[in-house]
Amino acid sequence: MGKSTSVVVIDDDEDFRQLYKLWLPEAYEVIEAGDGRTGLQRIDDTIDAVLLDRQMPELSGETVAERLRQRSVTPAVVMISSVKPDVDILDIPVDSYLRKPADRDTLLSVLSTVRTRCEYEAQRREILGLADRRATVADAVRATALAESDSYQRAVERLEQHDVSLADAVSEP
Repeated sequence: MGKSTSVVVIDDDEDFRQLYKLWLPEAYEVIEAGDGRTGLQRIDDTIDAVLLDRQMPELSGETVAERLRQRSVTPAVVMISSVKPDVDILDIPVDSYLRKPADRDTLLSVLSTVRTRCEYEAQRREILGLADRRATVADAVRATALAESDSYQRAVERLEQHDVSLADAVSEP
């Protein structure tokens, strides 16, 4: 029997923490945290992934994500939020961004994909995370707003420099 996957679920809404815990297969060890500060304390080098709410009191999900990226070992991070994605998510250092309520199959698929990306070199993982977030933004934001966004245009240029398309974000594990 192989090692179980350790996932820290950081969300100030207990109902969502319980839902994700129910959805994850038995092979997952789920550790819960009701706020960002507690979540950061529970994440060490044994943690494989983090499901992270964006809006929480005191320490936001964005701050938690930024602090995690400063560590030498970083788990896969999936931000799950009720906040409609906008171009600002391009600057959040997460591997993927889902909108609440995400369904179980989507959550499991994204979790599997971002876990696989952790095996890649740091730059490739970062670029694929950016491509993933760009795809999310492209689906959620009007084309005219994207065309006017400097942040979005910088992301597109960076992805083109690395020869990464929207399809790569979806197709590459």
